[in-house]
Amino acid sequence: MLFTIITVLALAGVLVRQTRLRFAAANARAGKSPEAAPGAGYGKWLGSRTKSAFTKTTCRKAWAVLSDWAETHYPSWTKWIFAGFGLSLVYLAASGLFYAIFIPRGMSGLPLLGHMGFGGLFALTLAALLLWRGRAYVPDKGESEVFEDFAYPLFTNLSKSLLRKILFWVLTFFGFVLIATALGSMLPLFVFDAQRAFIGVHRYAALGLVLTAIVFVDITFVPSPKA
Repeated sequence: MLFTIITVLALAGVLVRQTRLRFAAANARAGKSPEAAPGAGYGKWLGSRTKSAFTKTTCRKAWAVLSDWAETHYPSWTKWIFAGFGLSLVYLAASGLFYAIFIPRGMSGLPLLGHMGFGGLFALTLAALLLWRGRAYVPDKGESEVFEDFAYPLFTNLSKSLLRKILFWVLTFFGFVLIATALGSMLPLFVFDAQRAFIGVHRYAALGLVLTAIVFVDITFVPSPKA
């Protein structure tokens, strides 16, 4: 029950945080006075943005952005690394969050088999992704681009590029924790209490990975808000 509450609050907090930052950026572009109430019109703006996110036009634009990203960073056969990683991440996040929120007792049956299968795909594509793209996310010595709209207030000196790189390595860390704890909970090398602990760590690492992925996708693929 505690993990369910933490999951709901964490997801809500990240989503509200990112949308509020975009709302503030949209207000700035519209030339609205900074002295105006920061939340004025947020609900209406969020409703219109949410509604527009499910239109055919938005879906086509999103697919075009993903396709362009894949062609640029994953040419030729390496696009399957990107596709496999994205597909496995979506399934693992969706199934894991569904059970965490609505069925806290855990997975069983076909959903569990699917989770295990996509977990193997996630592990393989994560390793391949690191080999292919890892060097692109090594921070440069001269990172100086100011991350204006979306950096957390405590890190306003971070550039958007640097923040993306940090998120990538945080996501990778959580990914390896997920892989290690999944294996540890299944192998007969540990006592039952240790395996239960692995499952607990696995759940929180999964939540951390999902939260990190949300922010990474937001600053990488979602276009800047318009006034």
